[in-house]
Amino acid sequence: MKVDHVVLRRLAYWGARYGPRRFVEHSPPLLGLMFAAGLPGARASVLQNIRRVMGSRQPWIETYDTARTFMNYAACLAEGLAMDRSEGQRAEFSVEGREYLTAALASGRGLILLTAHVGPFEAAAQLFTRDFQVKLMVVMHREADAEARRFHDELRQRRGIIVTHVGEHPTDALPVLSHLQKGGVAAIQLDRVPEQSRELDTRLFGATWRLPAGPFRLAALCDVPLMTVFARRRGFYDYEVVLGEPIRVTKADLEDGVLQIAQRLATEVERAILRDPTQWFHFQPVKQP
Repeated sequence: MKVDHVVLRRLAYWGARYGPRRFVEHSPPLLGLMFAAGLPGARASVLQNIRRVMGSRQPWIETYDTARTFMNYAACLAEGLAMDRSEGQRAEFSVEGREYLTAALASGRGLILLTAHVGPFEAAAQLFTRDFQVKLMVVMHREADAEARRFHDELRQRRGIIVTHVGEHPTDALPVLSHLQKGGVAAIQLDRVPEQSRELDTRLFGATWRLPAGPFRLAALCDVPLMTVFARRRGFYDYEVVLGEPIRVTKADLEDGVLQIAQRLATEVERAILRDPTQWFHFQPVKQP
């Protein structure tokens, strides 16, 4: 579920960046409903995932939560695109676990932030670049539309975010390795596994959920901690961010304990989703066991 075409991406950006506040604040939910109506496959996947979290309920409640998911997604997308607005520059962040991040950064070593498509993950990057002055590298898959990818990457780079794309070749991870070894911070999403990459099987809400093995290998090779970060949108440019305790991965763990560590992280993802299941923007069904 992405605005893939560069023309649509540009229109979304210009509307969110330069539209009047009332338009930017109130139009995304309507656009989200339009996307929900026009994407029956994504709508079915959202419903399946909501049922996995909440169980089966009355049809009207499930329909309402499915619609809210698309509405929340559109609001998070608009605000993420337009963090350059004055409201975005003054975005409010309530941070739980700030002490974990402060201690990790004070060590002068690198850090891997792990997140997922939960809440305003794009807008949350501003917390690290603005409030903590972090050299943040966002590790992403390449979008199919190269022009749309370049346009969105340029927006991120203007905000001081380094963007690295992985998934096509094993050497794609080398810039990430170098960044971590220099004491930088890399943000990686757990719910996307690059092609030809090793997967780790965990359980998420009773179903098999595959995590990429790459972050665990990077953490062990660079001797840097893993830390989860999940954001929840509370209102217009108003966010709650929860940081998890740092997790160390040793080279021995790669042989013996990495599956246990991966499951611990999957459990943290579950907790983040449970804070507001309608801010879980996973528009593909969780695979059955």
